[in-house]
Amino acid sequence: MNFQFFRLREAVADGLRSEQLGESEAPPWQHALQLAALHQTVLFLGRPEDTVRIADKLEPLARKIGQSVALALCLSGRAWLKFGKAPDLAQLETDIRQVSKPDQQALFDLWEPFSKVQLSLVDFFRGNWAGALLHAQAACLPGIGSSIEGFGVGTLFRQLAYAGDHDGALAILDEKRALLPLRGKPNRMGSWWMLTPVIEGLAIFGEQSQAGQLYPLARELIGTGAVALWLNFRFAQTIAGIAAAAARQWEAAEDHFQNALQQAESFPNRLEQTEIHRFHAIMLIDRAAPGDREKAQTGLNQALQSYERIGMPRHVEMTQRLLAQATGPVP
Repeated sequence: MNFQFFRLREAVADGLRSEQLGESEAPPWQHALQLAALHQTVLFLGRPEDTVRIADKLEPLARKIGQSVALALCLSGRAWLKFGKAPDLAQLETDIRQVSKPDQQALFDLWEPFSKVQLSLVDFFRGNWAGALLHAQAACLPGIGSSIEGFGVGTLFRQLAYAGDHDGALAILDEKRALLPLRGKPNRMGSWWMLTPVIEGLAIFGEQSQAGQLYPLARELIGTGAVALWLNFRFAQTIAGIAAAAARQWEAAEDHFQNALQQAESFPNRLEQTEIHRFHAIMLIDRAAPGDREKAQTGLNQALQSYERIGMPRHVEMTQRLLAQATGPVP
């Protein structure tokens, strides 16, 4: 329950205790579920070495007893960690599709939105935004009361925002706003998963006021200990930087982006480093203090080279437009 309600520090303490007790104190099926929760928790906490160590224990156990969900989480976690170190979109898609191949359809209902969100992200990165939108729509399965409710909605909202469907995105947000986290309250995992793409989407299509209003929740997310919300492929500090910039809290935004960059470098997550350069540049262009345009140009040129190397044509176009803003006449 600590894991489902994103009490990450409590969940990791529970999980480590369960890991130490081992199978001698729990039936194999239960032990696999405990290790799966621990695996996800340490990944959220930004501890990739522990994630791999636990996966090395969990994966053979899950295969032996047929625990498909635990096995899928291990394989997906490995795929994203590998992609973070050396971004290869073709390999990432192969790995994700391998997890959800037909002979593993015994996965229980929650895996369908997980799979669709990951495939949506791959298409988004590759520049196939129509395909990304279809996968995001398929991820929005009925899940009343589920701990992951809101997960697919957030992905769909962000994809609509990047595609420029302002009205469609806001209509979804108005309908599903109750799924966002409540300040100072226990919130389900899906609520936090929804928050991060909603903040990003609002900022992308110019709803700075709404994005800025969510900054206190972004700070609460950091307070849970969360570093990497891996299935949204975004760091908590990055999202807090976007929200703080939208609220025009420039100093706080700078701090968040610097923290995010340090985390992404040590994780490592090469694409997140690139994304941080882009979002930081957007903040610098908006702030327009002396020297900001020059800093923005430096960051955008770094981002442009990385997007080109990974093979992200739509992101290349976005970055080129931002570079034109940063190098053009001062308004």
